[in-house]
Amino acid sequence: MVVEVVSRTNSLTDIRDKLHDYPRMGVPLYVVVDPRKDKKTVTVHSDPSAGPDGIRFRKAVPYAFGDTVIAGRWTLDTSSLKSYPADW
Repeated sequence: MVVEVVSRTNSLTDIRDKLHDYPRMGVPLYVVVDPRKDKKTVTVHSDPSAGPDGIRFRKAVPYAFGDTVIAGRWTLDTSSLKSYPADW
């Protein structure tokens, strides 16, 4: 499993690029924590498999900050996660 916090300045790398790279590397779970003020989400990407568009994660489950996140055999408490400050 890979867990990453979305970069404030380069969010597309985590949200788009790595989302396509990790399943091809054999990573079974990719958890993306997005603390930007307008998002505040945790998304669990799973079930990598081949399809007409190549090897991709086939399942994505979104959670809000404060939810209990299920990622494979792990449970993540997100109640104390913080968003990026407004002045960043």
